[in-house]
Amino acid sequence: MSRRFNFTGREKILKEDVRISINFDGCSSICNVHLWLGEYDIRPDASVIVEAQRGRVIRLRHSWGHAGQAFTEEGASSNFDISAMGDPDDIRFRILVVDPDSCQLLATAEGVDTTDREDSNTPQRSLLPIIMQDLSGGIWELEMGEIPTLLLDTSLGSKNDLKSSPVLHAILPGVIRAILINLAHEQEGSADDEEDLSTWLSLGKRWAGYIPPSNSTHQEIDDWAQKATIAFCREKKLRNRLANFINQED
Repeated sequence: MSRRFNFTGREKILKEDVRISINFDGCSSICNVHLWLGEYDIRPDASVIVEAQRGRVIRLRHSWGHAGQAFTEEGASSNFDISAMGDPDDIRFRILVVDPDSCQLLATAEGVDTTDREDSNTPQRSLLPIIMQDLSGGIWELEMGEIPTLLLDTSLGSKNDLKSSPVLHAILPGVIRAILINLAHEQEGSADDEEDLSTWLSLGKRWAGYIPPSNSTHQEIDDWAQKATIAFCREKKLRNRLANFINQED
């Protein structure tokens, strides 16, 4: 049953006091939520609830435990399975600390991203989300929305398996090149220095060694994207990975 919370007078939990990471166990996506709540004026027996959400419609709620568990210097954590939400790349989280008697909301953290477990300052959100779809005989497609998204055909296997598969290694250069060409044309004439570049174009600049050409021909942009893609392949050692896989198969 859904519960209604009183939002009056709540404290704001700082995002540095929340660390959320996702681990993949077979076909399951396991979320770990680590909290430090010792600096907040809240009851130790207050209930802590974590909400995983995608947009305003899809939500999954987890009873984390009691706030007092996170009053120590080390903090405390709790795991829950978010596999039912599908692809975790665009999931955000809310932390709700609730008075057990009045249901008054004592403290919250809104819009929390996942982070890399080895570096709590590094967002875990994928720069290139992958979605598995039936592509009617195709292998991959690229959706250029707010964040470029790679669509892979479901017949290729599970997404978790593909992330370390030579199939993805073979596909990635063409995908990277397509993204860079598309964004370079979109931003043509509007980016005069590196500060104006999107994340992807900044990566392209690093790989190619120079900013994508402005007010230039399609061939010049194509050449820039190709140079960046080759540098990307070298950085990720994709040719060696594919060659090793082929040699193992022989």
